[in-house]
Amino acid sequence: MTEAKLGLILTSVAVIVVAVALHRQRALGRNGLVTVIAATAAVFAAMFFTQ
Repeated sequence: MTEAKLGLILTSVAVIVVAVALHRQRALGRNGLVTVIAATAAVFAAMFFTQ
């Protein structure tokens, strides 16, 4: 695994953790949380498998 892929994994996890934290503080609704997770997963998959 290259450093770029490792950075991509860590960044994706960090984005999802921040989204969950915002959801728990009621600053982000359920639809927003699902959207963030889906978008992050899509970008992660596209970039991870094309490198």
